[in-house]
Amino acid sequence: GKMDPNLIAKAEAAMAELEDDYMGWAQEDLKNLEAVLKKLQDSTSADDQTADLRRLFAIALDMKGQGGSFGYRMITAVADSLTDFIENREGKELRKLDMNVFEAHVNAMHAIFNEEVRDDGGHTGQLLMDGLFKLRQKAAA
Repeated sequence: GKMDPNLIAKAEAAMAELEDDYMGWAQEDLKNLEAVLKKLQDSTSADDQTADLRRLFAIALDMKGQGGSFGYRMITAVADSLTDFIENREGKELRKLDMNVFEAHVNAMHAIFNEEVRDDGGHTGQLLMDGLFKLRQKAAA
C-alpha cells in the first residue's frame, strides 16, 4: 500500500512540535540525574544507593530512548553508555571512581545540549565516546 502524503505531513508536524518540547523534557531529566547523583554521592546506606542507582538508570534509559527520536543521537549514545555502566555496578559497592563515571556522563549530556550537538557529533563526538569508554574501563578494572 501507499502512504497518504497528508498523514505523513501531519506526523512530521507532530514530531516537529514535540521536538520543541523535547528540550524542556531533556533539561528536566538532566536536573533529575544531577539530583539523584548528589543523593548517591551523599548516601551512606547500601539500600539507599541501590534505590538511587535504579532511579539513575531509569532516567538515563528514558533519555536513551528519546535522544535519537529528536536528532540527538549523541544523547542516546551517552545514555546507553551510562545505563550499561550502571547495570555492571548493580549489587556492588559504589566507589568514588564510579561516581566520577556517572558525573562524566551527566557532564557530557550537558555539553551536548549546550552546544546543540546533533546526530553523532562527528569526530568530536567520537572522541567524547572514546573518553567515556576508557573511563568506564578504568572503573571496571
